[in-house]
Amino acid sequence: RHLIAPASTAAPSPDTPPPARLLDLPTELLVRALSRCDPADIARVAAVSLLFHASLALEGIRLWAQERGFELPAQPEGESCAVRWLCFAALLCESNPPARAAAGDRHSVFIDGEGRLSSCGSAPSYAPELLGHGEGVTRLNTPTRLPSTLGERAVSVSAGDGHSLALTADGAVWSWGDGGFGQLGHGDEQQNQLLPK
Repeated sequence: RHLIAPASTAAPSPDTPPPARLLDLPTELLVRALSRCDPADIARVAAVSLLFHASLALEGIRLWAQERGFELPAQPEGESCAVRWLCFAALLCESNPPARAAAGDRHSVFIDGEGRLSSCGSAPSYAPELLGHGEGVTRLNTPTRLPSTLGERAVSVSAGDGHSLALTADGAVWSWGDGGFGQLGHGDEQQNQLLPK
């Protein structure tokens, strides 16, 4: 029967032999070391090494993304290789970092650290819906949180000349502003979308 020593115990004695194999090292240490590698390299090693556990590769890629502030999507149904999927998602995040702030012609949109949306600017009389704060709000000189019922964490924003878009962590897209040409994606041509929908 082996008893596992608590993590707070002293370092091993100098007489203790080093681990015979790389995989004999503590998993947490291996994952941290792997997170310093490129996700594609992690996936390549996992693909050719029978000793390299897929779960170790997955945790290494997840930690790599977490340390860079990337949010990786869930593995889609039908995707058989979790390592390949996470590697692809991580590299896609790196090449297309999310926008935390966006500027239109007369307004700006922001995402705070908790994924909540704010906007500020001046909506002209012909586009009172621009700021996304509802009827009667046409000027905000400081970023003000949108009174939206998004309920999900925003991860990226975009601001156009007359409308704005927000992408949430679960892949939903919210839009508001001028939809006169169908650009809000709601299936209609509603001119004034006053709140995110």
